[in-house]
Amino acid sequence: MKRSSFHIMVCLAALLIFMFNMKISAVSGPNNPKVKQVTTTLSGRVDLCLSCHKKKPDKAHGREILGCAVCHRGNPLSGDKQRAHLGMVLNPGELRFADKTCGQSACHPNQVTWVKNSLMATNRGIISTLRFYWGETSDHNEDISVKILKDTGMNSLALDYYRKLCGSCHLWVERRSLPSFLAYKGGGCTACHLVKDRGQKAKEERHPGIIKVIPMDNCVLCHNRSGRIGLSYQGKFESEGYGTPYEEGDFSSRELADGRFYRIFKDDVHHEKGLTCIDCHTQKEIMGDGKRHAHFEKQLEVTCRDCHGTSNHQVTRSPNSPGLPELKILEKDGSFFLENKQNKKLHPLHAPNPVACMHPAHRRLSCQACHSTWVPQCYGCHIRMDGSKTQLDKIAIKETPGLWEEFRSFIRYEYPPLGIFEHDTERPGIPSEKDLLQAETGEVVVLVPG
Repeated sequence: MKRSSFHIMVCLAALLIFMFNMKISAVSGPNNPKVKQVTTTLSGRVDLCLSCHKKKPDKAHGREILGCAVCHRGNPLSGDKQRAHLGMVLNPGELRFADKTCGQSACHPNQVTWVKNSLMATNRGIISTLRFYWGETSDHNEDISVKILKDTGMNSLALDYYRKLCGSCHLWVERRSLPSFLAYKGGGCTACHLVKDRGQKAKEERHPGIIKVIPMDNCVLCHNRSGRIGLSYQGKFESEGYGTPYEEGDFSSRELADGRFYRIFKDDVHHEKGLTCIDCHTQKEIMGDGKRHAHFEKQLEVTCRDCHGTSNHQVTRSPNSPGLPELKILEKDGSFFLENKQNKKLHPLHAPNPVACMHPAHRRLSCQACHSTWVPQCYGCHIRMDGSKTQLDKIAIKETPGLWEEFRSFIRYEYPPLGIFEHDTERPGIPSEKDLLQAETGEVVVLVPG
């Protein structure tokens, strides 16, 4: 009896597979080659996308493990191209899709929530500060975000300026929705985690690389205007234009993607030693922690003292974070090292000069106040808006009335000017004597345009 039941089950399973293959054959037309076999992932999930698409992403997202539809959606059970591609998502990292793709419960749900509330997605600090200084609000901490501008169409003079000149540097912008070099900005998760396969052959089709360790080039795609931190860190100084400095009577070959020319000066000592952005900026500094912070200083975890603050190089808890920053500081033969996230190289850490750094007269000084060698400084900056012309609104992705243009008299590199940054008077944790003094009188910091 048991053997008969087993035979019946085997026959039913064979019949189901036969009928499934017949269905696939039926929907296959002249433009859709017949699927020769039922393709499945290692977990047993049927994914007919694998029959056509041979591109391989990174190992963590291997096609043989996940298939295609778990990220790109669509209909993985159809052998017909149009039906299979119905509802498909080309870029699963876009924030409008991320809850159903990258943010699935078995994947990265927490990270997607963090990113949507991060400053790189909301641009909250940029928008509120701009409106504050343009006299449109009395609160430079107001909670206005890119998503609100997208959903409501909210606009004003300051917001129109932001929409047209600043609106391409946020994670809600859809990749390839903007023209020229701007097409490679944004894309949600893929703004940071997507790279072209540098090793592929010219005619070889490869799935774009998905990476965990973010290269500096991805950061600099956005962080090259305003304060120009991505350029200055590498020792790149934006020149006055006109193709200068000239090379053999012709324009300089050192040109940024947007047409600006630059010169090479002294780079930051951390860049000189081989460190990139992610070696100091942690996951929660970049992706956020789920809170809608008003300004970047509230999202920071790491300070100079985490690597250079004490003789035993103990990482300290930031007032902005309940846990310790994710810095990999190792001890070896009595010395301390920071492990490079790109190549695992160990960088020796040195304690601060006890005479200069710990002197009572320097208690208000930030580390950058003394250790910054130069910053770019713009002079004579002004803006003009021509209401008779139109310009691309980079949030709404359409031309609207009003053309904004920026002008400057000249740009120089020089010793950085200093200013006073007023910290909150109340900080979590146990503040040091220096913390208390800076909270009371303000911290002397470097002023950078933007």
